[in-house]
Amino acid sequence: MSDLVTETSLTLDRAYAAHQHWKVRLQESVSARATLDVATIRRDDCCELGKWLHSDARSAYGHKPEFKSLLAKHANFHLVASVVAGIINTKQYDEATAMLQDYSLFSTASADVCMAIMALKRTAGT
Repeated sequence: MSDLVTETSLTLDRAYAAHQHWKVRLQESVSARATLDVATIRRDDCCELGKWLHSDARSAYGHKPEFKSLLAKHANFHLVASVVAGIINTKQYDEATAMLQDYSLFSTASADVCMAIMALKRTAGT
């Protein structure tokens, strides 16, 4: 495997795991009654995947439809996660918990990102 393909594979594997962990992270924030940084969560260029998508990946994969799809779905995911974080910050814990349930907007956005990560991974030849 080339260095680019290997790096892409590792980055996407870590991103997949990290985005699956968001639900747990938000659930833990509800339990801990934590205050979250909504502005940072809303940004799609602060996490490892977002930084990669907006830099190295853009030049290598920006022409691919799978990249464009992942970029859009990743941005949407962070928007949805920031809404949940905002609800947590307003101490509406039952509503935030409901927003994290299966078949919710958050759950769909999370699944969409994970599927888009795997689609780019397949396209990238990893």
